[in-house]
Amino acid sequence: MNPMLATAFVLGAAGSAHCIGMCGPIALAVPSPGNGWRARLMSTLILNSGRVSTYALLGALFGAFGTGLRLAGLQQSVSIIAGAVLLLSVIVPGLLERWSPTGRLSLWIGRLRGALARNLKRTAPEAVFFTGALNGLLPCGLVYAAAIGAAAMGTMQHGALFMMLFGLGTLPALIGLRMSGSMIGTSARALLRKASPVLVSALAVLMILRALELGIPMVSPPAVTEPGQVTACH
Repeated sequence: MNPMLATAFVLGAAGSAHCIGMCGPIALAVPSPGNGWRARLMSTLILNSGRVSTYALLGALFGAFGTGLRLAGLQQSVSIIAGAVLLLSVIVPGLLERWSPTGRLSLWIGRLRGALARNLKRTAPEAVFFTGALNGLLPCGLVYAAAIGAAAMGTMQHGALFMMLFGLGTLPALIGLRMSGSMIGTSARALLRKASPVLVSALAVLMILRALELGIPMVSPPAVTEPGQVTACH
C-alpha cells in the first residue's frame, strides 16, 4: 500500500481532537429523527457520509490540480515546497489556521455558514447528508494539510482516495461523540494533539522524499520514463 495513503488515514485519526473541536458542535447540534440509538446512529452515519463525500470530491479536485502540475513538469518542485510548508506549520503551530479568506471567497464562506445554520434543524436523511456535506467545506487547517497531500498524489483517483481515507480516520471519534453526547477524555485529547503534528510531519517528509525520487522502494521510487520519452545518453 502507498505509504502516503496509510498516512492519510492515520492523520485523520490523530487529528480527531482537532476535529471534535471544529466539527463536534455541529455534530451535536444536528437533531436525531427519533429517540432510539438506532435512529441516532443512522443519522450520525448519514451526517458523516456527507462530510467524507465532500472530502473525496475536494481530493479529486486537488488530485486533478496535481495531475496538471505533473504534466507541466512542476509536481516535484511544488511537492517539495508543499512539504516544507507542512513542516513549517508544525514548527509554527496554527500557521494553516491563520489563513483568512478575503474578497469573494470570504463572502462565499459566509453564505456557506448561513446555509449550514438554516439546515441544522432538519432531520430528513437528505437534509442531514447535506449538512454533513456543507460541514466538509468549512475552513480547517487539518483539511488544508490533507488537501496538500491529495495534490501530491498526482491523479484525481488517488487524490480522492487520499482525502476519503483522511475523512474515514476522523469517523470513530466523531461517531463516538455524537452517540455519547460527550467529549473524549482530557488525557486522550492530549495524546491525540501530540500525535497530530507528528503525522503532519511524516506526511511532509514523505511528500519531499517522493519528489526527490531517491530510489527508496515504496517511499521514494525513481522516476518512470514515459512511453516515447527519450532519455539523455552520457
